[in-house]
Amino acid sequence: PFSAQTCPLVRPHTRTPMMRCWLLAIAGTARAALAAAALAHEDVVYLTAPRSQHRVTAQSDGSVHAKWKHQGSWQRFALERREGPGQLRSGDVVLFRAWTGKRLTVQGTDVHAKWSHEGSWQSFVVELKGGEVGDAVAPGSTIFLKAHTGKRVDADAPDSPGMVQARWSHHGGWQELVLERHSVLPRCADLTAEQIPDLLTVTAVPLPAAISAACGGSGVKTSCRHGFYAASPQSDSHALLYNDAEGRAMVVLFDGEDAVAQSKEIGTEEVRGLQFDPSARHLVALVSGGTGIQNSPSYFVKVHVPSLAIVWRKPVESPVVGMEKWTPDNSDAIAVSEERYVLHSAGLCRDGEWCAGHQGDIFQVLNATTGEQLTDEGSDWSASHSCKQMVGYNPRSDAFLVANAGDACPKALQYTAFSRGAHLSMSARFDTWGDAGGRQGVTQGAIEAELDGEGFATVFSFGPEVGEPDRLYFATLFANATFAAAPREVLLGSSSTQLGGNLAPLGAGRWLVAYTE
Repeated sequence: PFSAQTCPLVRPHTRTPMMRCWLLAIAGTARAALAAAALAHEDVVYLTAPRSQHRVTAQSDGSVHAKWKHQGSWQRFALERREGPGQLRSGDVVLFRAWTGKRLTVQGTDVHAKWSHEGSWQSFVVELKGGEVGDAVAPGSTIFLKAHTGKRVDADAPDSPGMVQARWSHHGGWQELVLERHSVLPRCADLTAEQIPDLLTVTAVPLPAAISAACGGSGVKTSCRHGFYAASPQSDSHALLYNDAEGRAMVVLFDGEDAVAQSKEIGTEEVRGLQFDPSARHLVALVSGGTGIQNSPSYFVKVHVPSLAIVWRKPVESPVVGMEKWTPDNSDAIAVSEERYVLHSAGLCRDGEWCAGHQGDIFQVLNATTGEQLTDEGSDWSASHSCKQMVGYNPRSDAFLVANAGDACPKALQYTAFSRGAHLSMSARFDTWGDAGGRQGVTQGAIEAELDGEGFATVFSFGPEVGEPDRLYFATLFANATFAAAPREVLLGSSSTQLGGNLAPLGAGRWLVAYTE
């Protein structure tokens, strides 16, 4: 996982299914600097009983104990401040989310992790030993955890070895816990430009089934060129969606060591997008009708992590635009929140509609829980001849940023916002050119949410006129789809063609950008 506080690795999306970039921070001086920094919201921590060095452990059945000294995923908890982002301070109310997605819970005197609730039973007051209310809590600090009952948690006490309970209000040795940060790697935001190239590696990952050998041109078909990668700040797992040699849509889940943990066939359609939901408890895939037959729907597929069991597979269709016969190659055609799954792509206008024979964009929404299509929230044909679409979601602002690049209406790259079921009226626009016949200035690009803010960044390729090399542009936007920093060329003075690209947030206003030259 990576966050504004820790950066063991950053995994930008890639369209090459067997490769991914890792940003690995290994500088010893940076490790020491981070160890002294205060813990913060969403840090991953261990809770250690100092007298035995046994760590609080959450098992898959929800039971909690302190029998082992392990430092594996079962011992890791995401630290959630009730007040949200910020440093951890003595007196803060916190929750601890286990690897299962369940939270530590005090029920009577018992401590378990059977529920994902965020109520009072899951809330603990952090008390820094020897400190005062408001003091920052650094990794390695000894703390007490006061439950909603007024009792304090004890772990692996002499009278109950291996047990985790909340029995007494004492501030004694049995109640002491040491907060250890899972990662002692430096913040991505603190890395220098000189360090980053030395920290990038490319890893080849064997696939459980060979990728499709068909590498045809544009259109709706399975292709070796279509592969989608997903990673999440909330999980060590990462995932890949691709079409194998038999045309099956395959989801592969890798563990934190890059070994294949699970693989699953989710259909026989063309793959179109893959994302973790914000909690990383589910993967959401989009597969296209891919049949060439009009009125063949596309599907959202929601799968459980880590089992890859299919929760539901639901069709998504536009009443006006179809993805069956023509759709562009997109780096990401979906974005997901805890409540909504958004499809943003393009296709041909359906026969019999006012726009028959023309091409435009699709924007449709599904309920994340049920898979029901929320047709009243859809909004197709925002751009005629929309030859490039992008979409991203930021959970901090609960906003989707949507982009269309057209060759006619408009001859521009236009950004709009969608939040809580409503399409916002404000928009940002970057004027380009187009011939109303499929040629235009903007070709490829991506949108990603800020790591520690409510806005977004975007990169895209823009050729100023026919025959001129594409150049890579970068911009940042507020959650309401207005520019925070207007688009600007990234590699000034370069004469090369730059296609793409993609980007990953490093925090503190810094971004890692990838592109093809």
